[in-house]
Amino acid sequence: MWYVVQTTAGKEESAMSDCKAAVGDAADRFILSKCQFSRRIQGERKMFEKVAFPGYFFIESDVPEQLEKKLLRIPGVVTPVRIGGGFNPIREEEEVMLRQLMDENDCILYSIGNLVDGKLIVEEGPLKKFTGKVMRIERHDRWADIEMPLFETCKTMKVGLEIKARVTAEEYQEMKKAV
Repeated sequence: MWYVVQTTAGKEESAMSDCKAAVGDAADRFILSKCQFSRRIQGERKMFEKVAFPGYFFIESDVPEQLEKKLLRIPGVVTPVRIGGGFNPIREEEEVMLRQLMDENDCILYSIGNLVDGKLIVEEGPLKKFTGKVMRIERHDRWADIEMPLFETCKTMKVGLEIKARVTAEEYQEMKKAV
């Protein structure tokens, strides 16, 4: 089960390494999810990664009581996030969605798609399974807002998305035949 830990935004990696040293065998895995984005730097498109949930990371553990006690021993670095009144894991459907979005390196990869008659069709990437969750697309900056259930509320999250073309259904069929 995945538990949420809060820290200072921008210091997730150092806080996670402090936790690894302090928590020891109470944690099975530490997850700092990142998103892949594309940016134009000096006229060239380059890929980069940034933290998906600034100020948060996840710890996979089967012994929550022991984990919470060890986390409380490192004040000022991290705070266990209380969900539903206690140190509870994120819901199973939230964990499943995050696992489906992330690759083996805990990164949400860049997606590529087309707008066909105003409807998003994702050709490659993790958003292929989640087109219904896309709330807003920013074609120029190449990202999309997706709605995601997390911490028992709906959060909006930015993920990398490139729209190759805006076409009609007939043009899209022609594009598919050409490939």
